[in-house]
Amino acid sequence: MKKLVSKFFSGLISLIAVTGFFAASGPVVHAAGNKQDVLYSKIKARGKLIVGTSADFPPYEFLISKSGKQTTVGADMSLAKKIAKGLGVKLEIKNLSFDSLLVAQKAGKVDILIAGMGSTPERAKSVDFSVPYFTAKETLVIRANEAKKIKSYKDLAGLTVGVQTAARQKYLIKKSLAKLGKKASYVQMQSNSDLVLALKTGKVNAMAVSGGVGQAYAKSTSGLKFVFAKYPKGVQNEEGMSVVIPKNQKTLKTKINKIVKKLNKTNTFEKWIEKAGTQLSKAE
Repeated sequence: MKKLVSKFFSGLISLIAVTGFFAASGPVVHAAGNKQDVLYSKIKARGKLIVGTSADFPPYEFLISKSGKQTTVGADMSLAKKIAKGLGVKLEIKNLSFDSLLVAQKAGKVDILIAGMGSTPERAKSVDFSVPYFTAKETLVIRANEAKKIKSYKDLAGLTVGVQTAARQKYLIKKSLAKLGKKASYVQMQSNSDLVLALKTGKVNAMAVSGGVGQAYAKSTSGLKFVFAKYPKGVQNEEGMSVVIPKNQKTLKTKINKIVKKLNKTNTFEKWIEKAGTQLSKAE
């Protein structure tokens, strides 16, 4: 993650646990991945793109109070708006727990996912991914008084690490430590804000999270610090964050890739990260 990310986060972020997708809210998309190339037409006919995210992941997605209502903002949400505009439709954001996002998409509750999610071999079995829109260095959030003890993933051996449920960080640590013949223990939670609390109260020794997010929490929470995880080559997925698209939706994937590629040429996503910092400072 480039240094600009860490400049924009000060003050404690109060993040809100998001509602489950099983609540009956809004239309069912009916875009199961086994249907060939129908989702784009359905989105156009509906006139609305439904995007799933998990708004506890600053600077990519988080909640602020706007006009008395909770509004989802962040760099990923700027991307969602750009994609909806490019498709010529309105945008609806659905906040879900991170571990329910892929299930919600499979059930037809959302069209696409934009949630700082990267491609993994397991995920690629059931969904497709756009070209990457951003690559961030993986980080570990630690207590500041343990900065000399934990400097990279190598120092997690024998410790307890907090990871978000269904996120790839547990996989990265396990694979990396296995190369050294070592292991760690894990505590999984749905919310990153809960993991921060677990770290502060000593329930875990470190919190493994994507770059940018780790910097945000470390900068905004007294007594915490971040270090880069430095996972070895061959373990970490270097392709970065992508839009998650149901299988076999060639037309939609092609159109989204075209939008993302155009944005990548102008480093637009980094500008959206700056905007997210401004939004967060106003929310504090």
